[in-house]
Amino acid sequence: MSDSSGNPAHKPTSVRALMQTRVPDRNPESDRKSEPKDDPKYAFDSDQDSGHSPMSLSFAQMLAHARVLNRVDHKLARILDPGLSVHCQVAEIRDHRLVLLCSNASFATRIRMISPQLLESLMEEGESGIERIEIRIAPVNRPQPEVRKPRTLSSVALQALGRFASDSGDAKIQAVFEKINARRNQ
Repeated sequence: MSDSSGNPAHKPTSVRALMQTRVPDRNPESDRKSEPKDDPKYAFDSDQDSGHSPMSLSFAQMLAHARVLNRVDHKLARILDPGLSVHCQVAEIRDHRLVLLCSNASFATRIRMISPQLLESLMEEGESGIERIEIRIAPVNRPQPEVRKPRTLSSVALQALGRFASDSGDAKIQAVFEKINARRNQ
């Protein structure tokens, strides 16, 4: 079949036909760029000497490293003031150096000022392999504490509740109203 100019006509291709078309296999190893084995930014502490890249680390090794980071992060959150700990988290531990992320320069400066005491506290908590702290500014992925907004009754609702409590004659309802009224007056 051809069109009026003699060129073969294109058949409309259905989605089903496209989905059934076989794509040649690719070798993902040939697509991957080789990473320099001697570059320390690709190695974890435990594999520094062997020259392994994170791509060659086993899942068990990566999981163990993540657990160490999580453990140190929990210790850091316990050591720091709660107002400071929500803006700071552990990013990495490498070469006896703890890398912390702080949400802005103000919190980073506060952490820098207390870093000697922080190192000492971490050693007391059993983290003796950390010799120095490096601080970077980046968004912190830590859940923010929920701030509960106190619920209040309007003055009209409070008066209606007071009338109901006094009209009911029930001592328990009157005690509840007095408790609500006392909280409001604080």
